[in-house]
Formats: sequence, structure tokens, C-alpha cells
Amino acid sequence: MTRHVGLVDVAARAGVSVSTASYVLSDNHRSERFTPETQERVRNAARDLGYVRNRAARSLRLGKTRTVALFHDAPLDRFVERFQLRASRRLSEHDYQLVSIAIVDGDISPINKFIRAGACDAAIIAISRPGVAQVITTQPEALVPTLLVGGEPGGTGYDHVVIDEREGVSHAMATLAQAGRTSVAFAGQLPTREGCWLDPRWQIYRDCQTRHSLTPQLLFTASPFIGDAFRAAVQALQTTNPLPDAVYCASDRTAIGLMLAARSLSIDVPNDIAVIGTGNSAESLEMDPSLSSLGLDISQIDDIMRHFWHRIDATADAGQIPVPWKLFSRGSTSS
Repeated sequence: MTRHVGLVDVAARAGVSVSTASYVLSDNHRSERFTPETQERVRNAARDLGYVRNRAARSLRLGKTRTVALFHDAPLDRFVERFQLRASRRLSEHDYQLVSIAIVDGDISPINKFIRAGACDAAIIAISRPGVAQVITTQPEALVPTLLVGGEPGGTGYDHVVIDEREGVSHAMATLAQAGRTSVAFAGQLPTREGCWLDPRWQIYRDCQTRHSLTPQLLFTASPFIGDAFRAAVQALQTTNPLPDAVYCASDRTAIGLMLAARSLSIDVPNDIAVIGTGNSAESLEMDPSLSSLGLDISQIDDIMRHFWHRIDATADAGQIPVPWKLFSRGSTSS
């Protein structure tokens, strides 16, 4: 039976102490105290011996899991997915891993259970506004560094990403008006109209229309799956007369479903209908024409994670992180 290669073996091969080998292979800032030659010798020894670090054992030794939990609604929103990928990359630079946990049917109980079990050193909660409010109600004080993405600020010890959705949607509507679009409808991301009326994005859109003496129009709403949005959009486009000349969509998936439906009915985007999505997802760039979308860019996500890392590292206090939404104007609004 082959013996497992341990840190002691790597240290012996490199001619250094076990603690030196541990620091070098941890890839954190403490390894900088050793010369480049020593670091290279340790890494070469580890590679030659086929050494694989044991995260569990290291966690026990340090009293940390080196894990950050990301809690998100199911299905995974494209904006949250983009945030997840960027956050994972930033955390890996500090030898932390990001694990994603889906919150199903609005049941937030897994959040407190996971955190109270000591399964993570920090948490990122990117769920619905009612869900965020429920988290704060059930746990008024954060047990670990916890980043709330969206929702209303509250509680003690929470870091809160405050996204100015109202300003972003208002800017998108103003941009459409400046481009000569006079009839802007809304497409929702929830399966029922009753649910859509409660969506803050519908409410912001409605307020924008009312403020300019225009009638709000819900073109369609469907669950945030492209297939569902496509089917709802086909029906709406076939039965709505006259058609709006622009549609603001509560999610990129909704917008993509709408664009595919328009194409299937020979309705030109953007000449017949301009489309704006929400989320600035990777898919928005892959559409033809590319999808104009509201959201965050990579630099904003990096800034958020830079702040949150200092919270994890206990070098900063909890606070609010105001983040403006940007409109990324692309082919779906440029006629």
C-alpha cells in the first residue's frame, strides 16, 4: 500500500523545516519572508513527491475553515453567477474557497444552520429582498463576517452592498426616451403578475412612467428561465397591438427570451423593439445583437470583494458599500 506523502516528506526533500514548507505551500503573505530560492526548492520538492495539501487538517490546526459560503436563490441569477465567479477568483488569491448553497422556496433556515455549525469563516448572502430582511430578523447580529448583496440595510455587524437600482432603472428609461422610444413596456422575472407587482424593478419602472405621465405596461412576466420567458414573450408579441417600441426587462434571462421570441416572429431588435436587460451577464455579450443591460462591471465586484476580504481578515469594520448600477449600451438598443 502506497504511503501518503506528507509535509514532513516535502520538508526533508527540500532541506527546510516543516513550518517553512507549510508557509511556502500556503501561498500567503508569510511565505515572502523566505528567499525565492527556498520557495522554489520547497515547491519543486512538493511537485516531485506528488504532495497534495490537506485542507481539512490545516483547518483544524488553524481553527479556520478557509471557506466562504455564498447563499443564493434558485435558480442562480445571472448577476449572482457573475458575482460568484469573480468572488471565487478573488478569494482563491488568499487560499480561501467559495462554496455555493441554493436557497429553495424562500427557506432561509440553511443559512443560520450552516453558519452556526462553524462550516464557514464568512458568508455572502445574495437572495431576494424579503429573504435578506428575514435573515436580519432571525439573526440581528452577524455571527461571522457576512456580506448582504441587495435588500435594505439593517442588523449589527453586517456588510451591506447597497445597489442604487432606482437610479439605474431611471437612467435606462431616460436613455430610451432620448433615443426617441415613446412606448416602453416592462417584462418581469416572476411567474405571476401578482408577484411581479411586488418586484422593486417593476415598481421603479412604474414610478418612472407615472412621473412622465405615461401608462405603465406589463408586456409579460415569467419565471427566470429562458425557455419560460421565450414562450411567454411569443404569446405577448402575438397578442399585443400595438407593440411597444422598447422593453425594459427585470433580468437578462427575460431579455434573452424576449429577443429570441422576437427573432422567431421576424420582429427586428432594435429597429422594431429595443431591449434592455438586467444583470450584465456574460450571455448579454453573446447575443446577436448584443444585449444592453444594467448591472455591475468587474471592477465594482473586485472593489466589493477587496473590502470584504479586509472584513474576513479582521482589518476593517462592517459597513455599507454603495454601488451604482451602470447601463451597458449595446446592439439591442442601437438602431
